[in-house]
Amino acid sequence: MALSFGEDPDFPGHKSTRFICDCLAIGNNMVLEERISPKTTPRRKWSLEDANRWAEKYRSRTSILRIAREEGVDPGTVSTWLHRVGIQVKQGMHFVEQPELQISHAIVGLCHKGPEFVRKLVEGRIYGAQVSDVGFGQLQKYCRFIQAYKKGLGVEETASLLGVHRTTIASWRKGTDVPYAVMLAWRACEAPKEGWRWLPTHLDAGGNEQSGWIQVPARIESYSDIVQVVGQLNPLDSTYSSAQRFGLDPFKVDSMRLEMFAYLLGIMLGDAGKLGGVQQRFVSMNLDLQFTKKIPCNRLLGEFVCLCAESMGIAMDSIADKRPSGTSRFGREPSEAFRWSSERSPLLAWIFSVCLGLDWDLTTSTHPVKMRWIFDAPFEFQKRVVQGVADSDATVKPSEVVIASVPNADLLTELLRCLGMSSAHTIQENGRPLRTMVNRRQASTLPIFNEFTKGYRYTKLMKPSVLASKYGKIAS
Repeated sequence: MALSFGEDPDFPGHKSTRFICDCLAIGNNMVLEERISPKTTPRRKWSLEDANRWAEKYRSRTSILRIAREEGVDPGTVSTWLHRVGIQVKQGMHFVEQPELQISHAIVGLCHKGPEFVRKLVEGRIYGAQVSDVGFGQLQKYCRFIQAYKKGLGVEETASLLGVHRTTIASWRKGTDVPYAVMLAWRACEAPKEGWRWLPTHLDAGGNEQSGWIQVPARIESYSDIVQVVGQLNPLDSTYSSAQRFGLDPFKVDSMRLEMFAYLLGIMLGDAGKLGGVQQRFVSMNLDLQFTKKIPCNRLLGEFVCLCAESMGIAMDSIADKRPSGTSRFGREPSEAFRWSSERSPLLAWIFSVCLGLDWDLTTSTHPVKMRWIFDAPFEFQKRVVQGVADSDATVKPSEVVIASVPNADLLTELLRCLGMSSAHTIQENGRPLRTMVNRRQASTLPIFNEFTKGYRYTKLMKPSVLASKYGKIAS
């Protein structure tokens, strides 16, 4: 160790010693170090006044961690003093700063009003929405989750409180995997126009997921209501390619969408199966269409119905042929049937209940429809409805066309007369309207069958009649 002495520049005439470590092995290899004691800040003595201030913050839902940070004190000290002033702070019960909920403020506000309020709002503003008992139970839990979040409860404690897995709480915070009633409440936050309801055209995952939202009237007041509904629907991408088979270009398809809706309406009024009704979460329905394979051109007719459904945004396609069933198995020539089926959609349910005016427990084959609004519709719309019914089930005779329209024969007769078919009349048996009959020549001028598929009925109709009637023979 080398020591050097010099004069202290601040105090002339005085010597100062500077310790210089030369790292020399002297004695037992000791190394002298200059040790400087750190400066210490005297601790503040916390008082009962501080504790009362902290307690007030804690009661206002401020977490211990935030109090400690704001006051510049250790969280343990805050906890200790809170105990001293009589506040019980248990593990899992303290107020924790929670991450922000990733759901809309509108939904949070609705949930604060309670599950019963949310259910009434959903069922009042969304057509056919059903909040089942199970769904209502989930809605109750979700509303309690919102309350627990407001109180600052953590994931574990909230999950224990509600009796659900912690991952469910984590998903709800992120706004994912929420109960379907909550998703509907999000849509119901926005009020539809008066007298109308929200309606999803597509359902997935058993009704948990909804898409293609539009507004529909609770009842049809006039043809303009139909125009507004169809104007909101988007055709499927496959619509325009499917239309090419019938000689329809995209411009023609777009200009005919109201007519295609009318034709689909006629098919539903006719022989098509309407399956569905009130379901657990939504009213919904799908079309089941069958035409005999004895007539090969029936395949094209079914494809045209699919095109009309696609133009409304409803998927519909062929499925396995139906084998002979019921009494048809014992017929002289049992035949299989071409078959098509659509997706299950609330839109089809709305057409059935509102456009046709039927309750869910009624059918078009046993109960007359209630659709007086159609007489306000233009000529082309009415014509397509008639064609849909006639293409479903009609017979071309030498002088007349007979449409099996029970129990709506009177309605169809009146509609044909509006279209200028003065010969249209209803055939009754035992005082019951069973069929609609119209002169074949008049029917050909409409024509009463659609001209795009040119099916066997259409072909037969447009040939010269074998027998003359008072209206004369049909021109070749």
